[in-house]
Amino acid sequence: MKKEIILNLIIKILTVTLAAAIILKLFVIEFYKISGISMEPAIHTGSTVTVSKISYGLVIPFSDRTLFNWSRPERNDIIVYMYDNRMIIKRCVATAGDTLEYSYNSGYNLKVNGLTVPLSKQQYENLKNNTSVPENTVFALGDNFAISSDSRNYGFVPVNNVLGRVLCR
Repeated sequence: MKKEIILNLIIKILTVTLAAAIILKLFVIEFYKISGISMEPAIHTGSTVTVSKISYGLVIPFSDRTLFNWSRPERNDIIVYMYDNRMIIKRCVATAGDTLEYSYNSGYNLKVNGLTVPLSKQQYENLKNNTSVPENTVFALGDNFAISSDSRNYGFVPVNNVLGRVLCR
């Protein structure tokens, strides 16, 4: 009789533990191994980052969207989103309404929130008609401007596609 009680207790504890782990993995926290140098020097290739999936909203498991948002990325947050079926980690440098200024006197450049970012001619052509970050989007850049493929290449990131914020690196 006592062995059955202990066995039932162990099974209940294991079931609750497994359910909690699944919920944490699906909705709360994720760990990603970094491959690439686009976020150097802040995050190095080969390092592992801890991502809070609940920083901005409730992420739909196995998708590239949130069900609903209770917060939005802020400037300097390192965010995670899907692009071209890949998990992308970049820095949010501008949010909705932030002004974008362009220059092309000595090479193409973008000035946003005190940061001057180099642009290729193609990047300039893609962005030049946007004088501010559109509503419900963010402008995300890799810290290593020279090699990063980011919002300069593929445009603004919809807030609903931001899946989390890097907590630890």
